[in-house]
Amino acid sequence: MAIHPASKLFQRRPLVFTAHSAETAYLRERICAFVLNEHAVPVNPWMMGGYFLYGLVDKDAVRAANNNLLMRSDELWVFTKKDEEISDGVQVEINWALEHRLPTRYFLLDHYGESITEHH
Repeated sequence: MAIHPASKLFQRRPLVFTAHSAETAYLRERICAFVLNEHAVPVNPWMMGGYFLYGLVDKDAVRAANNNLLMRSDELWVFTKKDEEISDGVQVEINWALEHRLPTRYFLLDHYGESITEHH
């Protein structure tokens, strides 16, 4: 019986909460791929469903779930496009991370998500 490849892949990697606005939700797969290529595990609320789960649940239930994901993450990575304002929701996540000394990094996206570069 062959050994499944997953049986050798139990190395712990940091959980990274990926914060970005609704305007860049279309880049969620690119952002997740970027984090995986950086040897971390992406926690991306936009991958759970569309904008506030298309109204299937109360918005505060989604917000609370997002906050719980952030609280369980090891780092916060913030993704924005050049000249994009930080959204109110992302700013809440940044403020929480700073208050709780969660390591935070900032990245710039191009329109297609093909170029992602860290900035300070």
